[in-house]
Amino acid sequence: MILGLGAWWEPLASKVGVDRRQPVQAMREMVEVTRRLLAMERVTYQGSFVRVHDIELDIVHGDRSPRRVPIYVGATGMKMMELSGEIADGVVLNYMVSPRYNAEALAALEAGAARTGRRLEDIDRPQLVVCSLDADRSVALDRARALLTQYLGQQPHIMKASGVSQDLLDEIGSVLTWPATPAQIEQAMRLVPDEVVQLITASGTPDECRAKVREYVASGCTCPILYCLGDVPATIEAFAGGSF
Repeated sequence: MILGLGAWWEPLASKVGVDRRQPVQAMREMVEVTRRLLAMERVTYQGSFVRVHDIELDIVHGDRSPRRVPIYVGATGMKMMELSGEIADGVVLNYMVSPRYNAEALAALEAGAARTGRRLEDIDRPQLVVCSLDADRSVALDRARALLTQYLGQQPHIMKASGVSQDLLDEIGSVLTWPATPAQIEQAMRLVPDEVVQLITASGTPDECRAKVREYVASGCTCPILYCLGDVPATIEAFAGGSF
């Protein structure tokens, strides 16, 4: 079992009542209390975000020895990345970013790890990668373009990390509302060139997709997590055996 924790993002968080104030501190508190509970402690904790009194995991008749459950943080910004390096067993690197983003992310992870006497190599770094594979290259690119257009226009954390020019982000954002209508998505997609699609996703022919995933691995990803769009059997076949 691996436990993944994330701070979520705006505007989704506030729409469901999540107070995304000081997300780094909130994550620190959540990880600390969760670790203590998994160690089978009886926990009282009064933080800025996590406040509990005299709680423990409810294991009535089973083994109460400490559980070793790795905790991975879903991080995009560099402050959360540093925290992950300091306190997490692993970090899930985000998608819709270019491989160049990984260099900054790994530097932040390494800085955080150094605070607790660890090395970058001690932290697992799986990465989400959008993969749109098709023998027809144009079909694959358009399929990915529809998804990334919405992310670039509506998700501030992805906009900032993507490596896409601010002029293009502003242009897309001027078209899309929240939530976007199908007509708006169609209109905004026309603004996104093929090179941007292939900058931040693994999209195109099987050879192109494999080459892009190799870039992410070469840039520090320890395990690609393919967010598959379209032809799933063909994608499995293309990456089977890890031969990419």
